[in-house]
Amino acid sequence: MSSLEEEIAQGEDSEGRMRRGLQRFRRWTAHHPLLRIVYKTVVTIIGVTLVLLGVAMLVLPGPGWLAIFLGLGVLGSEFHWARRLNQRAKRLVVRGWRWWLARTAGGRHRRALADPGNLVPGPRHLRAPGA
Repeated sequence: MSSLEEEIAQGEDSEGRMRRGLQRFRRWTAHHPLLRIVYKTVVTIIGVTLVLLGVAMLVLPGPGWLAIFLGLGVLGSEFHWARRLNQRAKRLVVRGWRWWLARTAGGRHRRALADPGNLVPGPRHLRAPGA
């Protein structure tokens, strides 16, 4: 399991303090219909705003995809369709990430086979210039 997959699994952990507090708050608002409507409206406004800002940031400077996924996560806390869409997007990102790792690993392997004397141990960012 790659570090990206571990981070996604950690974010989906239902034992977090924030998630438990949110669940308690939802149970409490279930007994107050007006608060439930206000809460759902606020979640919808925040989620849609984040998604729209993310779409705008795809062409403007900023973390567009991050804002889109964050907005879908906020919407997914109240709407099942958004949760499903977010899960599908995560699967696509993980699949793309695995493809990218496999592609770059294959290139590194081919370069190592082509010129084994040019290999320098250690991470690229710690190598001496010109090495």
